[in-house]
Amino acid sequence: MISTCSSKLYSTFHQFSFFLKLLFIFFPMSRCVIPQANQQDLLRSYKSYSDVTMFHYTVPREVLRATWQFAAFMDDPTCHPRKVYIHVRFGSYPLITVNNEIFPMTESTKRDDGIMVTTTTAYQPKNVTVVPIYEPQPGDWFAAAYMSHWDEKVQQQGLGHKCQYSIGTVALWSQIDNIENIPINYQTRLRTSSTTAYYKIYIPSGVSSFRLSVWNCSFTLHTFRDIRKPCIEAAHLKGRVLPISNHFHPLESKSLTTNASYSFVESSPYEDSYYYLLIISSSIIEFNVKIDTIECPIKLTEKSFTREYINIASSFSSVTGKNTYEELIKHKWYYEENNDSTFYNGNEFYEKRNEKHETDNLYTKCIPRYQLVRVKHAETFSTVYLLQGKEWLSSRMILTDLVPMMIQFDILPLIDVGGTLDISVNLQVKKLPLARSVLVTMCVQRGRIPKLEDRYSCQNGTLAINLSSLNKRNASLLITYPQPGTWYIVIFATCHKYNKPVHCRIDEMSILLDVRTKKCMFSGENSCGDHGICQEIQKNILHYATCNCFKGYTGWDCTDISSTVPAISLASVTLLVISNIFFIPAIYIAVKRRLYAEGLVYLVTMLFSSLYHACDQSEGQFCVAKYEVLQYSDFFSSILAFWVTLIAMAELPIAFVQLCHMTGVFVITFGLQIDRMCLISILIPLSLGIIVPIFAHIYRTFRSRKCKTPSRKILLGLLFAITGLSLYSFIETEKNYQYVHSVWHIVMAISLIFLLPPAKAKETTSSSTNASFNDVSESWSCKEFYGIPTFTIINRENQTIALS
Repeated sequence: MISTCSSKLYSTFHQFSFFLKLLFIFFPMSRCVIPQANQQDLLRSYKSYSDVTMFHYTVPREVLRATWQFAAFMDDPTCHPRKVYIHVRFGSYPLITVNNEIFPMTESTKRDDGIMVTTTTAYQPKNVTVVPIYEPQPGDWFAAAYMSHWDEKVQQQGLGHKCQYSIGTVALWSQIDNIENIPINYQTRLRTSSTTAYYKIYIPSGVSSFRLSVWNCSFTLHTFRDIRKPCIEAAHLKGRVLPISNHFHPLESKSLTTNASYSFVESSPYEDSYYYLLIISSSIIEFNVKIDTIECPIKLTEKSFTREYINIASSFSSVTGKNTYEELIKHKWYYEENNDSTFYNGNEFYEKRNEKHETDNLYTKCIPRYQLVRVKHAETFSTVYLLQGKEWLSSRMILTDLVPMMIQFDILPLIDVGGTLDISVNLQVKKLPLARSVLVTMCVQRGRIPKLEDRYSCQNGTLAINLSSLNKRNASLLITYPQPGTWYIVIFATCHKYNKPVHCRIDEMSILLDVRTKKCMFSGENSCGDHGICQEIQKNILHYATCNCFKGYTGWDCTDISSTVPAISLASVTLLVISNIFFIPAIYIAVKRRLYAEGLVYLVTMLFSSLYHACDQSEGQFCVAKYEVLQYSDFFSSILAFWVTLIAMAELPIAFVQLCHMTGVFVITFGLQIDRMCLISILIPLSLGIIVPIFAHIYRTFRSRKCKTPSRKILLGLLFAITGLSLYSFIETEKNYQYVHSVWHIVMAISLIFLLPPAKAKETTSSSTNASFNDVSESWSCKEFYGIPTFTIINRENQTIALS
């Protein structure tokens, strides 16, 4: 059920989203596609990634611009405005740190693909935060929002107004329709229909490079002024996204006259993707275009892997007599435009020669390229990638310095992106002669085949792993929330003797490549180390895992100790647990006064409160049972302790005491099952419990016709109880919780000492009680002894007999 304030908040957001729809309908950029749904959710202060509000949108293909609109709300004008952080990222969940500093794992995860903006909550927001993204990639987009942390008041639900904050988001995009497709490996004559024309080219899997050539441009609508103008004013090619005409980089576009030609060369293209060609002209034109491709098939590893590997390397060696990485992966048109580079041939450096007859056969060769097989386990985020043969699966790969090795595997959208991608490698070499070493360089990249600057370093923008038989045979790369698509690993090995390069033998070296996805940062049960627990979060189709760190520790793996204060944290946890020992005097007094049921309830309350706070403050590190079980037990026993104390104060006959105790158990259980955090679940049993002693006192006063005021002990106990309730309801905040709640334990335990009734007086008799009541004096009186009616009979010998 939504409260009045919440309903008002939702109504405000719906008005805002309706206004945005009208805005984009009447002022479209091209063809505006209304998103599947507007989204809104509550905002929380950021303590861990589980507090983040996550939104998901699917952007279609061929979109020029995607625009996200955000508005942050609060449900009451008296609430304090809060700063809201919004992260938008393509493909996977945004990477967020506690203080929005640079992501700590700079080696393994880049943040340049995410966008962060800020806004402020308002009761009726007039300003909307707009996030325009030009040339957006098609597919899943995620928006994460949260508020900066503050010392929030710990307030029972229903006790006063608790401010609620929320955020609404609408995403819209402009899309281009009916883009003409250009077939590959065929010459095509194209005619533009406007001054700005888009064309698309599908590049299938297995294409290692392609060249797009444009030539023979001519004007269809020719005027005198067109003679001095270029036929094509600008041409631009981009993979997966539509290029924007007013966002050109000077080196990325090309103008062409009628007699000129130009070629776009992609030596490492996006595979299984569309490329988009933008042609800008001053009038309607025609031109020729052709896409030439070089294909390198993707294979699975078979039993003849080693033999084929050697044959491939020998084939390259027989063609050129030189075994270089660049020659193996570059192609003819790339070579012709970059013939001034220097490369390493295995023993010495040399200049590449320009003779075409020695290179014509080279460009039809491909380096070994293998697809890892996806092996999915039952547990979430537990996929393993292995090489597959006809009858076996393996993670071992044989290396050679003659030719690099290329591995590829697929990260699936939504299914794999919520965990951590772990790429671990172990270099295994036989016993090497003295002063001989093996170096392995691995380049990792998503979407495109990575490139080497030389044999020892990866090109900028790619992730690198370096191994050495001398000092580093193991390495790993952890990528949190990896983006979906095909990931490529290029592996190159070199051997050295006395710091000089030498040729490697094929059986000298191999690697064990372990590629897998997992929930959090580490493997095994302690996936967040010793100071955190791995938590899975499920929200509709969104599913991701994150580390919830214990008090003071931060970071994605809970290893950052920069903000920890272990002594203070331990002292606060100890204080919450130790403060429960103040229930011991109340337990002792209850047992001494033969109030055994009350003593048992106080004992159980002390135990469950200690266990619950030990679990709660340690973030699950010291939990003897599930957190929800301990929380329910603590709440139930605490409310039941109030109930049995109030029933004891009423001093009812034993039959009524049992009835009241069972009634309290049923009422408290029912209320806590509805909502244990709601004030109603506490007020109902407390209200009923208070009525019992008040009604009993009124009844006795009516019977005895005398009004007895409460004793000083009861008044003192009530004063302690009211003080404790005030601390619990109005003083507690998240920052002082450990200390104020500990005082609450102490004050409430002390109040029980004064509220418990005294022991019942024993019946005193004398021998004269056996005498006939006819001999008993008519003089008798009715008094109350601690609230219990006591009849005093005075016999003829002035001896008194008390009957209770």
